[in-house]
Amino acid sequence: MASSILLSSYVRKPEFEDFLNAFYDGVCESDMVKHYFFLAKKGVILQDMKKFSSYLTPKTSLDYRRPATATASPDIQLPDSQISEICQIMTRVFRAKKFPIEDIPQLTHEILEMIDETRSQTNDTAVSILYPDEIDSDNVYKFLKKNKIDSEVMPSKALMAEKGLANKVWIYLDHEEKTISVEGKIFIKDIAFDDQIDEIIEKQNNRDSFIKIRLVRDAGAQHLFERHVLPFRNGIPVRLFVRYLERFSRGLDQIYSADPDDVLK
Repeated sequence: MASSILLSSYVRKPEFEDFLNAFYDGVCESDMVKHYFFLAKKGVILQDMKKFSSYLTPKTSLDYRRPATATASPDIQLPDSQISEICQIMTRVFRAKKFPIEDIPQLTHEILEMIDETRSQTNDTAVSILYPDEIDSDNVYKFLKKNKIDSEVMPSKALMAEKGLANKVWIYLDHEEKTISVEGKIFIKDIAFDDQIDEIIEKQNNRDSFIKIRLVRDAGAQHLFERHVLPFRNGIPVRLFVRYLERFSRGLDQIYSADPDDVLK
């Protein structure tokens, strides 16, 4: 399991811009896929990668070994044959620029997803970024609602989202730190023994998943807990954030498969 997004570190290296220039030129020179960048200019792609790559969700090792797929809005998605051509061009440039071979599969997935995000933003007729001065619980609620996720704004201004997700998720905004936290809590029945809880935690944390849980006993009823913190100094890319919530909640839901004794609520 990749515990972090490689692109977030690569994109700030001077050599990455050289890679992006060569990749961009290679795609534009291909009659089969030269239209790929019609909706995404090179400078905008690079800026979006710097601003929003932290909203990408780490995938499993198996996922990274599979071919990368399109994630753009349906009306601008390219067919698999063209995505394959783009990935082949990208791989050739990676090798020419001497990128570590072990990083290429993950970077291919991440770069393709970020470019598709930029292409989709350009194509959108509705606003798809929540800008920093617009970020509050009510606006996050509205954007989630538009994306078929029902949430409730709590008295604390945290949001509890459940309908439309595989498992309940809490969302917290920290305006001082300019971060949005995504939290998962799975409560434990009183009948549970410590060794049963420890076994669930061990199974989950050894799993190829970006959800790594810990036990919390000093904040109300005992529960398993996970928190991810994302920055919003540059805004929240709604499409990527919704995808993040969906994958986060599915990861939480998978924890129940590590509970043969049915001690989780």
